[in-house]
Amino acid sequence: MLWLNGKFYPDDDATVSVADRGFLLGDGVFETMRATSGKVSWLDKHLNRVSQSIEIIGGGFTDLPQKNAIADIIARLCQGYENRHAVIRLTMSRGQGGQGLLPVKVHDGPVLITAKPFDLTIGSRPMTLAVSQKVRRNPWSVTGKIKSLNYLDNIIARQEAADNGAEDCLVLTQDGYVGETTIGNIFALKNGKLHTAANDTGIFAGLSRSFIIDWAQRHLIDICYDPLTVEQLHTAQCVFVSNALRGVRPVACIGNRKLETTQAGLELYKKIAADIENSLGR
Repeated sequence: MLWLNGKFYPDDDATVSVADRGFLLGDGVFETMRATSGKVSWLDKHLNRVSQSIEIIGGGFTDLPQKNAIADIIARLCQGYENRHAVIRLTMSRGQGGQGLLPVKVHDGPVLITAKPFDLTIGSRPMTLAVSQKVRRNPWSVTGKIKSLNYLDNIIARQEAADNGAEDCLVLTQDGYVGETTIGNIFALKNGKLHTAANDTGIFAGLSRSFIIDWAQRHLIDICYDPLTVEQLHTAQCVFVSNALRGVRPVACIGNRKLETTQAGLELYKKIAADIENSLGR
């Protein structure tokens, strides 16, 4: 089952127009969320981000249902799943309005909500990263600030990771420093400080990143936004990736080089992992 523009459909029965700008031009936004037992703990945050993304790229979108209605839709989509966890995707296109770049008289913008069972145990394993040679983050890119339907940079980098036998790819900033991965933000513990890329480097500053920064401040741990090289990651006390779907995951190696996690790094990681899991919903 899925939900599209006010109705529930079997997967194979739902359709979107071939004149839709999301299909033709990637003119739209999406949001990926974790549901546990049919409930998204961070639903307010996700919906606020959708609204902010639409505000950034301009109007013409169909209005979202109210939060309570969306919560009910998600709960119904998750009914009958043996797995407690599901990945929820909310997708919105600006709609139909001609094939030109300028969205003139757009109409019939689809709002789609889907749910799929989600294996959370995969996220407990350390991940391997390649370093992208094709993609860099652009601090002036509008699409870098939102979850745009045009995700081609991340797709290309993810293909690079697969070609190199890695699970994901580390994408550098324009200046060649550590940026993020295709699916999340990177943190590194060095000398008692948590390092992560600054907002103005072109990274997508995720909800889990905000959670971790707030967590660190509450626990009197300094956050450092100074540029970090890949070589400096190799000497960190721990390195991990965060997103709002899997929480946090440790990084086992970057390229062909294994990372060594210290006892202090491991203890900090476990504390962050436990608290973010409690917040997201175990």
